[in-house]
Amino acid sequence: MHRAHVSLRGLGLSLLCAAALLAAGAPGAGELRLSREDTRARAVEMMDAGRPDIALMLAEGALLADPEDLPTLMLKARALRDLGRSEEAIETSREAWNRSDTAKERFFASLLMAQSRASHGQRGLAQFWLRRAAQVAPDERLEALAVRDFRHVRATTPWRVKLGFSVAPSDNVNGAPKTNTFSLGGLQFINPAAVPLSGVRFGLKGDFRYTIPTADRSRLHLGFGTSLERVRLSREARNKVPGARGADYARNAVETRLEWETIGVKGDWLGRAALVLARDWEGGALLADAARVELGYSRAVAQGLELGVEAAFEATKRHDQRLRDARSQSLTLRGTKRFDGGAWLRLDLTGAGTASDSAAVARDARRAVLSYGLSKPVKGVLPQIAVNWEQVEFDRPLYGPETRSDTVRGVSVNLLMPELDYMGFAPEIGVSFNERRSNYSLFESESTDLRLGIRSVF
Repeated sequence: MHRAHVSLRGLGLSLLCAAALLAAGAPGAGELRLSREDTRARAVEMMDAGRPDIALMLAEGALLADPEDLPTLMLKARALRDLGRSEEAIETSREAWNRSDTAKERFFASLLMAQSRASHGQRGLAQFWLRRAAQVAPDERLEALAVRDFRHVRATTPWRVKLGFSVAPSDNVNGAPKTNTFSLGGLQFINPAAVPLSGVRFGLKGDFRYTIPTADRSRLHLGFGTSLERVRLSREARNKVPGARGADYARNAVETRLEWETIGVKGDWLGRAALVLARDWEGGALLADAARVELGYSRAVAQGLELGVEAAFEATKRHDQRLRDARSQSLTLRGTKRFDGGAWLRLDLTGAGTASDSAAVARDARRAVLSYGLSKPVKGVLPQIAVNWEQVEFDRPLYGPETRSDTVRGVSVNLLMPELDYMGFAPEIGVSFNERRSNYSLFESESTDLRLGIRSVF
């Protein structure tokens, strides 16, 4: 029985191969007898010649002789994809993935599944399989190939999703002043609840964007974003302020965005305009609604040097205290210099003003941020450092005869470790220190934060 079974397989292989080669126009094809390896080679030739229909017949004939033949199974999936039979190509690609044992086999099976998904219009799933291909790639050359294909698919996908998760231990999660003793009008006051509380802030962010081309060099983005932050107070913090709850410092936010972009003919400048609607919650209660208009323009002015300007106008409606409703505007000048070797330096200078009926809100501010980073890892680490300074002058006195004046200084260091990635997502560690000085001790504060997160590296 076993010999008869093998004989039938061989007969089926011969008939299919003969029919395929006859269809391809090969002379005397009906008399040819091909081995499984020869049949696979002929199938490859047919694929290269633009005849996936013949290649499919040959591949199916070879699989009759050996259903476990992985290379031929992959050839069958390629042929099905090229013939527009994408659902069958996906199923065959999945079968090839399940039968793959080595890293090289899993790489090509993942690549094949990504191509089949993309042909079926499932570009999001195609990106997932390209990330998997990059993860299992047996060498750097094949990994670079998967990353290149991933970026191509992402660039041609109208929608994009960004997800982020972070864990941030802090010695001042509530932003309290350094001391709870302050003086007003020559009198000393103590606020026992106004003390820094240590704990951990957990953050989850999601951004979803859909792009619609409107012209050769213009496009429209429809976006939605959300962020959730939860706080877990340390035992020390709960002992320091009895009754304090992490839920009191929870924050939620949602945002919708309509943004238009246009780029220069040579790609040397970019202009954009955006309308943003946002809603914020704090401590589980609705805090504010905001509407913002953003205008931006950036241009390459020299080799490696880009200059830009951004203007923003925002109206905020507060739900906790209507007196704190505000209207603000800001102007930012930005310069970015990219050096040979991958290092970059950026300077942001911002002037902002906020008008409000509340003396605690109305103010003018000047900010400067200097950032430096590398675009190529050094010993497996991609570092970035930023130094920030801000001067805030409030419009009217609120506590005592003097108007409040604050100076904020800070520094942050961020370390991304791209060589420890999994499917293109790498761990990120950040440390930041911020200090606020004020002519009213009530508003002086310090905080040191450690941030642990995950970021996509391609």
